[in-house]
Amino acid sequence: MSGTDETRERADCRDLLEESRAETRAAFENRAVVYFHMYNELKQEFGRDEAIAVMKRAIRRRGVQISEAYREAAEAGDLEAVGRIFCETSASQGELFRPDVKELSEDHLVLSMEACPLCDAWESLGLAQDEVDLLCEIAAAVDEGTFEGAGLELTFLERRGHPGSTRCLLELRTASGD
Repeated sequence: MSGTDETRERADCRDLLEESRAETRAAFENRAVVYFHMYNELKQEFGRDEAIAVMKRAIRRRGVQISEAYREAAEAGDLEAVGRIFCETSASQGELFRPDVKELSEDHLVLSMEACPLCDAWESLGLAQDEVDLLCEIAAAVDEGTFEGAGLELTFLERRGHPGSTRCLLELRTASGD
């Protein structure tokens, strides 16, 4: 293969990667819009509190399914592995959420997500900040199911949708890390 062919092949791969990332971002943005419409329909039908509760239960169930990927590391108390899994399995090679490990100790891990295509979508819909925050709280049930389902204690130190926040910070502790 000539140098020109290799260069063209690399450019084609970059183009395909960017196209795939754009499609993935669009899928996350679509998910955000579906959450918005689902919440409004449920709220109209059952009231605000019940709409929130139903959505959180359903979204949390998905998180519990995802928790399988973390369970072995969590049960071993290997928070470094939990952080690595979190970062390495983030959509579009981390491009969409920009995950990172901010703190790590034997019983304590702080993960960050510096971006969120869901919040971006809600903001682009022109939603008020309190609505973005509520939808973010609902969507965060996936994280609750993921990490609590793996046997870890989760606390949100920051949520991207909360007024004044620019990222999510998730604090995880082992069960013995009280």
